[in-house]
Amino acid sequence: MKVPNISQHEDEESPHACHDDRDFDEVKDDISSETSISSTKDGSKEPSEVLAGKETVMVLRLRILVILALLSAAVAVSAVVYKITSDSEQDEFESQFAGSAAKILSSFELIVQDKIAAVGSLALAATIFTANNNITWPFVTLDSFQERAAVAKSLSKAIFIGVLPAVFDENRDEWEEFAQDHFYSICDEAIAYQNNKGISPFGDQTVPFLQTREELAALYFGNGSLVEGHSEDQATKRMDYSTGLANHIYYISDEGVNEVDPGPGPYFPTWQSSPFTTSFGLNFNLNNAYGHTHRGMIDKSFQLQEVVMGGFSSAPPGDFQSDTGDFLTNIIATWLSFAAGEPVTYLGDPITNVYVPVFDSLDTERNPVGIVNAIIHWISFFENVLPDNIHGVTLVLKSPCTEPYTYVVDGPRVSPIGSGDLHDPRFDFLEQSASMADFSSVSDGSQLGLELETEDCPYSIHVYPSQVFHDDYHTNAPMLITLSVAVIFVFTVFMFIIYDRIHKATVTSNIVTSLFPKNIADRLVQEQEDKDEKRESFMSANRRLRTYLSGGQGKRVGQGPIADLFPNASCLFADIAGFTAWSSTRDPAQVFTLLQTIYQAFDVIALRRKVFKVETVGDSYVAVAGIPDSQPTHAVIISRFAWDCLVKFNELVKELEVELGPDTGDLQMRFGINSGPITAGVLLGERARFQLFGDTVNTASRMECTGVPNRIQVSQATAELLREAGKSTWITPRSDVIHAKGKGVLATYWLLPTSGAEKKKQLVPQTPKGSVKQARLIQWVVEVFLEHINTIYASRNYKLPEKPVVYKSRLNQITLDEVVEVICLPKFDCVAGNGVPVVNKAAISSTAVDQLCDYISNIASLYHKNPFHNFEHACHVTMAVDKFMKRIVNPNIDVDGDHSNVASHLHEYTHGINSDPLALFAIVFSALIHDVDHRGVSNVQLEKEDKDMAAMYHNKSIAEQNSLDIAWNLLLEPEYSELRSYFFCTEADMLRFRQVIVNVVLATDIFDKELNDLRKARWDKAFSGELEGGTKYFNDLRATIVIEHIIQASDVSHTMQHWQVYRKWNEKLFKEMYMAFKAGRMGVDPSTFWYKGEIAFFDSYIIPLAKKLKDCNVFGVSSDECLNYAMMNRAEWEERGDQITKDMIAELANEQGIIDSIDRAQEHICDELGLDNENV
Repeated sequence: MKVPNISQHEDEESPHACHDDRDFDEVKDDISSETSISSTKDGSKEPSEVLAGKETVMVLRLRILVILALLSAAVAVSAVVYKITSDSEQDEFESQFAGSAAKILSSFELIVQDKIAAVGSLALAATIFTANNNITWPFVTLDSFQERAAVAKSLSKAIFIGVLPAVFDENRDEWEEFAQDHFYSICDEAIAYQNNKGISPFGDQTVPFLQTREELAALYFGNGSLVEGHSEDQATKRMDYSTGLANHIYYISDEGVNEVDPGPGPYFPTWQSSPFTTSFGLNFNLNNAYGHTHRGMIDKSFQLQEVVMGGFSSAPPGDFQSDTGDFLTNIIATWLSFAAGEPVTYLGDPITNVYVPVFDSLDTERNPVGIVNAIIHWISFFENVLPDNIHGVTLVLKSPCTEPYTYVVDGPRVSPIGSGDLHDPRFDFLEQSASMADFSSVSDGSQLGLELETEDCPYSIHVYPSQVFHDDYHTNAPMLITLSVAVIFVFTVFMFIIYDRIHKATVTSNIVTSLFPKNIADRLVQEQEDKDEKRESFMSANRRLRTYLSGGQGKRVGQGPIADLFPNASCLFADIAGFTAWSSTRDPAQVFTLLQTIYQAFDVIALRRKVFKVETVGDSYVAVAGIPDSQPTHAVIISRFAWDCLVKFNELVKELEVELGPDTGDLQMRFGINSGPITAGVLLGERARFQLFGDTVNTASRMECTGVPNRIQVSQATAELLREAGKSTWITPRSDVIHAKGKGVLATYWLLPTSGAEKKKQLVPQTPKGSVKQARLIQWVVEVFLEHINTIYASRNYKLPEKPVVYKSRLNQITLDEVVEVICLPKFDCVAGNGVPVVNKAAISSTAVDQLCDYISNIASLYHKNPFHNFEHACHVTMAVDKFMKRIVNPNIDVDGDHSNVASHLHEYTHGINSDPLALFAIVFSALIHDVDHRGVSNVQLEKEDKDMAAMYHNKSIAEQNSLDIAWNLLLEPEYSELRSYFFCTEADMLRFRQVIVNVVLATDIFDKELNDLRKARWDKAFSGELEGGTKYFNDLRATIVIEHIIQASDVSHTMQHWQVYRKWNEKLFKEMYMAFKAGRMGVDPSTFWYKGEIAFFDSYIIPLAKKLKDCNVFGVSSDECLNYAMMNRAEWEERGDQITKDMIAELANEQGIIDSIDRAQEHICDELGLDNENV
């Protein structure tokens, strides 16, 4: 079996070399010897058994504690559940009552706002009618009165409305003549309207006080009395009903006799009314009725010119035909019947008279000329207010001038309870009330409106729940739920005890089955059960299994190891080529993301193909077919499995490149397969493992390590089995032979379980084209940038600037002039530190994301196709920066306390870098742009080639300043305005961002002596010498140094990574410089100094830089990793670098020879064809 090699690089000299020269069995023996545990020689109990006894007691105590905890939880939870459910019902009760009361109070408030206002509108109509027709009061008969009154009654819910003109002594005689002349028209119009509308609710039933004018004339013909007159020229007046109308304004005496009203005025005789009845007869002075009960209210309304509401009036219950001794019962029942459209029984509940003044004009200097009298039935205002499911709401009407009256509301129905405040005092705490005292005016539709008299007797309403309402929302549910919860907990305790008993019998089987094949697991469990019968069972099931698997018990009772020989099986080894080098450039989480994704996919394929997965060691995957169950076609099964895994691997690495970064899609896998007899069994020890042994396994391991990436190599034995199975088209003999330790020369085959054109297509190495690879790199950079931008946006609580932030460039200043000794970072915000911003990846608009993709694509296009300084190198540096940043943001430190303490500690630990997401993004941004438009030559050569640009940048850091200016100016283009708004909220943000990228990009110029001297002095000041300034200055200075060291280390990160990574980029850089030399753009041939120059570069720059990373004390283990790789690469280069340089020169010379041959051939063809070679 392949094990991880202690060397940090794979042998690239011999692609057929294995990672370990030891046999697979030798490795297994080492593992077994390291992990096995021997028993004591004297037969005494081993320490593990003593500990097992103690563990059993502890487990028993724990079980009792768990049961007691469950019972205690049952009591506590039951109490909490009862409290919660009871409170919930009480809350629902109070909430429902509050809602019901609000509806009732709203209806009460509408009495003034809408109902009385509707009566006022009728009074206003009377004023307008007389004004428009030049009619003088009281000689007024309103046109279409019945229609007007019907509308007013409908809107106000009044059961009666009548007009009472104000008649004074001086115009009484004239009024009485006017009344006789117009009585017929009023009577006829009213009766005709009621008959035409069919609104009489009585049908053929006789109503005692409803008479026509003819009936009334016949009833009272010649009947009258002599009374004292009121005028000096007339001694007596006689009451005469011969016309059907009283000939004088009259009143009813205390003896119940109709008599001429003796005065003095003013008089308010009944006139037009709706519904029309003759119960009182017209010309009855309402201001002198019922023992003068109306006098005070009518006079008050007339004198104050205000709306006045009378007190409660009521009569005994009855209908319109009842003989109660009080004819008011019949009158009210008749009015209610007209309102309902059917005969109604009056329940004896109160009504109230409302008096609204009528004026002679709409001017401010108006005078009252009459009264509109409306009678309201209180119960009608609260009907159909509540839904059917609401019952038992008590409401009490109160007024200082009358006794309270109580009603109960059941949904849309309202029932009178009786006089007095009869609500349940237990619910006083829920009282809801409203008063008409809160209203001072009534809107009648005019500009002036009407004042409402509320000083003396304002009505108020008080709403309470009743016991019925309370019972509707208080049920037995809390108790039932509580009992149910208690029963569930008791049942849980019972099931816990039962499960614990069952678990003791099954835990061993469950654990072993998860570790071993089924037949071997069955043997393990059976042997353990047999041994348990022979000894006292005092140990827990888990401990018994561990004791057995450790080997001690088996040796005492003479039991041998569990192992079997499987004569027909096939073994597969798979390994990721280049994984070690790839992982050296990644964060540990990314490494495990790759392995987990790939091997989980392999496990799914293994389950589908019925292949048994043995184990994974590092990046190696081991599987077998024909074990533990016999499979005659094991070679075919393992071959299909290998092919499925190879295809799946290639798909996954392409998908993961967007998440895991450059070169992930270039990873490839080697597979090796061999068939033959295999010994398989349980390797006992502290951690028992199912393992494979034998020559077949060793040969399978050789098949993998001598294979080629992206290919499946099979042995002669496997090839023979595939031929026998009719799969000879799947295999192709390898053109060369391999040499394996202990095996000699082996003939092997390539496996490809496809045929025809598909086979030829699959044999072609799947290397991505440049444009495809660059597209994947761009997509990866977009994802990295979006992660940082989202963090910035979230830290600002997802706020965007109100207007675009504009950058104001500094005149007569180059980029180098902006470099500062100390970058000022924001102070720590303890409030912001209390919470971790929740990053919403969908918060960035699609427009901004599109702009980001476009920007990065443009940056990529601005890189030249240099061998080294190209877009791929920029992405490699970006990835290194991102890895360093993650070590800063998530250092391996432990801090006690809440998040604010952790945030404060991290702020100090990282010198404030951790707290500034904008600065973190600026560093990553700088890594991407730091080599934009790089010409493939040094600044010294660039000074010669582009004198204008060199002069513009004062012959200093030319390439670095040019790269930054191009990328910055591109970012400021209008088409990226929305993108900028997500990380530049203020001008200060933009300036701080630019300051960071200026210092970072210029820090990549490591050959400028002045800049290097500045950096050295600053380092000594921050980490060696006395530091001047406060803590803030100290943190910012160190933060600036850390930021610049991140980009410097990342720019040469290949020297601090795996040997293969170093070799790749070292060769690219050599090629770039060699090509520049050949093109006359470099004065010295790099091959003359490359070997020793690299050693000097390690000694003078790389290793000191790696040590400084460690001294910064913010990178954790990453600084140790960088230093270790730098030291190993330096040692490796010193040993092999001279020969590698010669090989690179020979390879470049060979490439150049091929190019020259092509040029000569093209020139020859052009000469033969007579073509111009230059144009071609």
